[in-house]
Amino acid sequence: MRIEIVESQNVVVVAIGGDVDTTTASDLHTVFDDLVARGVRNFVIDLGDIAFMDSSGLAALAKLYKRIRIGRGDVRLCCLPPDMRRIIELTRFDRVFAIFATRAEAVASFAPKSE
Repeated sequence: MRIEIVESQNVVVVAIGGDVDTTTASDLHTVFDDLVARGVRNFVIDLGDIAFMDSSGLAALAKLYKRIRIGRGDVRLCCLPPDMRRIIELTRFDRVFAIFATRAEAVASFAPKSE
């Protein structure tokens, strides 16, 4: 598994690549825990380079979402490959997470709305 962290304005993008399974999910939890401890509240999770994700990876996303929503932040997903999109839809995570086609769209969705 590869993890890239990019800070953009008030959003942190976590790009995940490779396989996320029971052997690597703990690394993902550690990254998320560290970012939350630093006060990050707005996350974009870029899944564009995911090769495989099992239930432990989905659980890491769900745990992050629950922690962040309590703290008045949000977690958004982007760049889902077709197989990953299917898994997200089958698990109904698409009803929980806002999903964007590109990283730029996901980051821009955090911008304050002007009235």
